[in-house]
Amino acid sequence: MKTVRITETFDGFPNGKDEVRFTKGEEPTVSVAFADLIVGKGLAKEVAKPAPASKAETKATSKEANT
Repeated sequence: MKTVRITETFDGFPNGKDEVRFTKGEEPTVSVAFADLIVGKGLAKEVAKPAPASKAETKATSKEANT
């Protein structure tokens, strides 16, 4: 599954049979294949995943919370 940001309003068939209206600005989570298709057609852009916190950052945050 991928999260995408819709750049143009369109009707699509994310599961191959049921029509869904995707509205500009929405950020739905769709299958990888559908995401690749609509990104390739210029109808959406992939939403960048936030980088996972490193162990050092997690430990620092825990220490700050305990003081």
